This record gives sequence, C-alpha cells and structure tokens, in this order.
Amino acid sequence: MKSTRTLALLMGLIATFVIFSCKKTDLVKADDAENVSGKPKIVLVSPPAPAELPDCWTTCIDPQGPYIESTASNTQTWGNPANPQHWKTVTNTAYNTATSFIVKVTFTHSGGNSSNTVSVTAFGSTQSVATLASGATATFTFALPTGWKACDNVPFSIYQEGQNSPMRLSYSYNLYGICANKEEGCETSFTGEAIACGNQREAVYTLTSKDALSNFKIQGGLTNFTGADAEVTVTGGSNITQSQWTVGGSSNRVIKVVGNLDACETLTIRVKWNSTNSGGVITGSWSVSGNGGEVAPAVSGLTCN
Repeated sequence: MKSTRTLALLMGLIATFVIFSCKKTDLVKADDAENVSGKPKIVLVSPPAPAELPDCWTTCIDPQGPYIESTASNTQTWGNPANPQHWKTVTNTAYNTATSFIVKVTFTHSGGNSSNTVSVTAFGSTQSVATLASGATATFTFALPTGWKACDNVPFSIYQEGQNSPMRLSYSYNLYGICANKEEGCETSFTGEAIACGNQREAVYTLTSKDALSNFKIQGGLTNFTGADAEVTVTGGSNITQSQWTVGGSSNRVIKVVGNLDACETLTIRVKWNSTNSGGVITGSWSVSGNGGEVAPAVSGLTCN
C-alpha cells in the first residue's frame, strides 16, 4: 500500500513538470510570434548595392537635363539596442551637368538632432556647411575642369562631424557627355588618330553624321599585323556587327564594322593589335559609306612619329 502511494506521488510530480514545460515552451513560441507580428524595433540593414548606371560611353545627357544620378547611403549606429539604439545616416546624390559636378548630401538622425560640419571634396577642392539639420539637404557644386570628357572618373569624398564619431566616406562618378543638339544640327565628320605605336598598336576612328545612317559600312586595314585577332571596341550606334580577315598571304588585316547610326550620334571604333614593325604608317585607308553613297572622305593611313 505504501509503495502504491509513493508511485502515485511520483507520477503526479512528473505530470506537473510536463505540463509546466509545455506551458513554458508555448510562452516562448508566443513571444517569437509577437516579435514577428510587428513589435516596433530597430533593424539594421547593410546598404543596398548601388543601382547600375547607364554606360557613359554610349549614353549622353541633355544640357537642360534630366541628368543621370548616382545615389548612395551609409548609416552609423551606436548604443544599446534595447535602450534604444541611436543612428545617423548620410545619403548623397551625385551627377554632372554640362558645366558642373554636383553632390547633394542629406543628413538624418534618429533623435532629430542636427549635424555639425558636412563637407565634400572633389577636384582637389573642399566645400562645407557648418551645420545641417536632420532631414535637410546641402548642395555642393564644383566647376568641371577645362577639357573634361565623357567617362572621366571623378573621385569625391564626404566628411560628416557631430552626433557620435565622424563619418568619412569615399565615392567616384563617371561623367556623362553632352548630347549633340539635333535641332541646331551637326557637321558630318570621319576622323582617325594613332594612339599607340611600337609593337602594340592602337588607333581610334570617330564618325558623326548629320543624317541618320542605315546599314553604314566602315572598312579599313592594319599594316604589318601579327598574332591573334585585333581587339575592336565599338561605342555608339545600333545593330553593330564587326568582322576582320587577312587578305591572301599578306600581313595586312582588314576590319569591317556595319550598323545603324542616329543623326548627330557619334560612333567610336577603338582598335588594338600587335605588329612586327614600329613607327611609320600603321594603318591603311579607312572609308565610310551608307544611305547609298559615301558618307565622308576616307581617312588616309595613320602615321606614327
């Protein structure tokens, strides 16, 4: 009888423990569900990768805009997340016009406090504001240097001071060229330039047409050609195809580029190749035809000094 009472007591204790454990587990699950359902809390997320911008070689901007903007954001946090945690964010938008490089900086703070000094450095020059309210934006405008061109890379940095430790941020932006004014028209031209001589050669040919060209053809030769195929990079135009071949047993290489070109659009052909000779004439004559006839006078062989 005593054994029976003892066994019953033990079974009761085990049942109580099981019930308590189940309730405790349910509480934990309920808490988790409550967090997921939307209790306010600070969640820190790494800055997203910047959006890919259009190719600066083939994309131009209108002098009156719109412009091509690059945007980036960095956040600094500190304190105990349960206390609550503090944060500040510096966001910038960079772009260029026909005459200026512009950086807009926005400062925000979790408590609504203002920033102290905010400065931007570009082209070796620094501009700053002494204070910037939370949520406000400061605009920094730098004159573009003389002779700037499309795809020039502009490194710039941002310095923010105040509300915890300073933030030092570094970025860069590739400039966009200005589109030709089609209403005012443009001049048709076809030019060539020798860029590199010696055994590793490089030449650039540039075409601009005042009229749109359908199925244009640019063709020319490279002298004293050796090695694998020439490296041909075409910028601009549409439906571009290219081919190359060697005539008979000669050392001359023929390059052909075919495609379409909008009115006042610029097409650039950059050619790199190996050669056994240095100096002298490095290319043959290059011609351009389209719309049933010659588009511009042929470019004679390019010469290295």
